[in-house]
Amino acid sequence: MILHYKNMDFTSKNIITTAAVTAALLPAASFLMQDSQIAYADSVEYRVVTGDYVNFRKGPSTSYASLGQLNKGDKVEYISTSDSWVKVKYNGQTGYIYAKYIAKINNETNTQVKYVNCSALNVRSGAGTSYSIITTITKDTKVEVISSSKGWSKIKVGTTTGYVSSKYLSETKDSSNSSSDNTSNSTTSASKVVSYAKSFLGKPYVWGAQGPSSFDCSGFTYYVFKNSANITLPRTSKDQSTYGTTVSKKNLKVGDLVFFDTSGSNSGNVSHVGIYIGSNQFIHASSSKEKVVISDFNNYYTNAFVKAKRVL
Repeated sequence: MILHYKNMDFTSKNIITTAAVTAALLPAASFLMQDSQIAYADSVEYRVVTGDYVNFRKGPSTSYASLGQLNKGDKVEYISTSDSWVKVKYNGQTGYIYAKYIAKINNETNTQVKYVNCSALNVRSGAGTSYSIITTITKDTKVEVISSSKGWSKIKVGTTTGYVSSKYLSETKDSSNSSSDNTSNSTTSASKVVSYAKSFLGKPYVWGAQGPSSFDCSGFTYYVFKNSANITLPRTSKDQSTYGTTVSKKNLKVGDLVFFDTSGSNSGNVSHVGIYIGSNQFIHASSSKEKVVISDFNNYYTNAFVKAKRVL
């Protein structure tokens, strides 16, 4: 009996010791798990939409309602994949896109338009003067800049992809080379764009919509330019602000895109876009007015103004 009690006492001590060790280790394990979860949460993967008019749905099926439509080039935050549907986040909303219309982002999707600012510019096979010359392009040639590093830019011009010295590229085109014929054509196109835009006055503002019955701000400009001038703009206001030739506010012309920071104080981040129609006014799909309206460059919009782009 004495031996029996001794054994039980030894067993009890083991149980108590094991419990104490486990209790001491649990907080550390929990802390490590939380650390791992935080690290994972900080890792964000983005993907790009590969088609136009792609429905952004509430659930992974065509039976779910659409939250809006996305277009080629729109960047979304990737969450997960389930069968043929991808769960993503876009503009603060979470939804699903059919997997066929979404792809991983690569450098080819982050292009920016620039112009050659010298009389002749060599396009080379690599980023350096030691690489062979593929072709030569002339002043004011429009190029797509894919990436830039250490004074060299990877560009695409027509079907040719190569490298040029970054210092010979500018955001604006030399206006001295513009002919009177081009000016006349631009004026005609601008009038057509504005006239078409005005035909949608009063149409409701709906986030993610791009016409013809409703619009958000960039959906409105996207739809108007595509259908009145055969110009396909990027889909979001931020991406549209990198397209075309930069112009100052004092040099605005009818048909220019005007961009604003409407998210609190003006920090230079584009969040809204409209079309300049002359007489210090612009037409846009306004979220505050909940419809397409014409607004003056009053104190609010003057203070919120970020930049303007000419695409005509």
